[in-house]
Amino acid sequence: MKTRVISGAVLVVLLVLTLISGGYVTAGVLLFVSIVGYRELTSALAVKAADEKTNLPEIIGLLAVCIHYILLIIKGADMAIFLAVIMGLFVAESIVFVFSYPKYKANQMIGSVFSFIYAPMMLSFIYLLRSFPTGKYLAWLPFIAWICDTFAYFTGRALGKHKLCPVLSPKKTIEGAIGGIAGSVLAGVIYGYVYASYADTNLPVSTSIATFAVITFVAGALSQVGDLIASGIKRDQGIKDYGNLIPGHGGIMDRFDSVIFITPVIYFLAKIMSNM
Repeated sequence: MKTRVISGAVLVVLLVLTLISGGYVTAGVLLFVSIVGYRELTSALAVKAADEKTNLPEIIGLLAVCIHYILLIIKGADMAIFLAVIMGLFVAESIVFVFSYPKYKANQMIGSVFSFIYAPMMLSFIYLLRSFPTGKYLAWLPFIAWICDTFAYFTGRALGKHKLCPVLSPKKTIEGAIGGIAGSVLAGVIYGYVYASYADTNLPVSTSIATFAVITFVAGALSQVGDLIASGIKRDQGIKDYGNLIPGHGGIMDRFDSVIFITPVIYFLAKIMSNM
């Protein structure tokens, strides 16, 4: 527990510095985290063999991660480019699969593309949130997932009786899930007041509170799905943790699984809010 608390505190400090800095600093940190997360997923999904340090399908995916972030910095939120990178990766992996057959298997090609979308692509929406005019406030929203996790844990411990996903995650309960969502909305209401009071916007306080309550309600619900997906992958592959980068917590995917899953949704909801 001591190791977990210390590494968690260090993680929070690094997160604060990353999101406050914005620009190239935020992009650079996210690129590093994306590369680590991508490699954790490709290992879990057996894109590379257990005795391989890397292989061609993974290398192609890593190149796609770097290209994605370069284009992200240059072009910003251009969804056509996002789609082009995904399709380019898919085509490249398909070419390797076809012309080296049977050296690589179909699951390696599919796993490489999935890992790219799940970790680097979805995580990069934090950079897009930070790029909003009020991004120094909005970029924190994905981490509502951690508040949701905390409320879900303590509510489940105190009141949990009905299993949420008994086979996949026996300890999670419906009561805990409801408590997590409620905690997220409570944080969203407070956040909405702070946003209306300090952000350079003409959004009325009541509208801001209602908007952030909706965003955090959706995020709180989906963050638990994100956590269960990551747990399901680990259970399928028979592994305990995705990695050991963060002492006491595991790897990037162990700590950021739910954050990654909800970030694109929060981005699009925030975009709608900014047009109100």
